[in-house]
Amino acid sequence: MREDWFLTSRSFLLSLALHFILGIVLIFSFNFSSKPIPQPKPMANIVKAATVDKKQVEKELKRIKDKENKKKEDELNRKKELEKKEAEIKKKLQNEEKKLKEIKKKKELEQKKLKDEKLRLKKLEKEKKELEKKKKLEEEKKKKEAKEKKKLEEDIQKKEAEKKKLEEEKKKAEEKKRKAKEEEDRKAREKALQDEIEAELVAEQEAEQELQDGKEIDRYIGAIQRSIESKFNQLGLDEGLSCVILIRMIEGGKVVEASIVKSSGNDLFDKRAETAVYSASPLPAPDETRLFEKMRNIRFTFEP
Repeated sequence: MREDWFLTSRSFLLSLALHFILGIVLIFSFNFSSKPIPQPKPMANIVKAATVDKKQVEKELKRIKDKENKKKEDELNRKKELEKKEAEIKKKLQNEEKKLKEIKKKKELEQKKLKDEKLRLKKLEKEKKELEKKKKLEEEKKKKEAKEKKKLEEDIQKKEAEKKKLEEEKKKAEEKKRKAKEEEDRKAREKALQDEIEAELVAEQEAEQELQDGKEIDRYIGAIQRSIESKFNQLGLDEGLSCVILIRMIEGGKVVEASIVKSSGNDLFDKRAETAVYSASPLPAPDETRLFEKMRNIRFTFEP
């Protein structure tokens, strides 16, 4: 609607200008002198003068019309360029969504793996308890048999019984020591497992934070690119040029350095890109110091 109004206004002004020119031509075509009117010249000269004026008017009309057509063509080209940029941004957003889905899927697989590992450890713990119970019953059975044997041989092998008693006491001490060592090892394994689980949880939290930071940094980089493009002078440059720019900032987004790390092959394009970066300073930047430190130095491809 705004473009149609602009074209209508332009046409109206051009029409006024054309009428003004015609008025000037008509005014100068009259003779205001008070001198006696000379004898009329031959009709051929009058017709010739009128023909010349008409050709000039037609030439001026053609020039104005060509100028209007050129303006319309420029507006159409600018509109196509905006549509092209919109399509590129839309494609980039789709790619980002795809990456986020892949990260989410990977996280779900890791959570499933952690859950399966917990179930496996729980099963191992259950089997261990059953094994200890069985071992304890066997030991009790052995003790009972030894006691019965000792009772049967007590009268005829008193010395052997005393020796055996000493051995059993020693065995009990060793068994107690062994059990204490097993309990200590079990607690150490449980602590190591708990530390591993806690470390995995911390790693997941850090990964989630990295993902959130990445999304926020991408948003700021997009804003920075738009800010630089708004200051970029593309007049007289070929289409399709791009370069890689390294930007160093201080807090507040103020640019302290902008350099081309990969040239477009066109010196004028590269210089205008650097100028656009400085002109857009201060650039959009996060207030949070932790997040700003991650994007104090940024490198991105500039392709307006």
